[in-house]
Amino acid sequence: MIMWIRVAGALALTWAALGCLDYFGVTALMGGRSGDDAVHHEAQQTWSRDLFWFGIFAIVMATALLAAARRGAGYVRRAFADGPGRRVA
Repeated sequence: MIMWIRVAGALALTWAALGCLDYFGVTALMGGRSGDDAVHHEAQQTWSRDLFWFGIFAIVMATALLAAARRGAGYVRRAFADGPGRRVA
């Protein structure tokens, strides 16, 4: 649970930083064109950009699920190793 709170915090911090940069106009300086010009050019790159970010999301999610499965495997092994009806005090 702590891991997901950290991920959410990092995501919120990233969005806040990007919002601040956009508010102060730094993104227009970095991109080299105004927001109106970027809208027309952006339509051509949408598919490849979406595919890139989906790939990043898939890799991060798969890594998180693998880590959770590895942590949970020990609990499941111990639960079945004790046998049914036996309680460990």
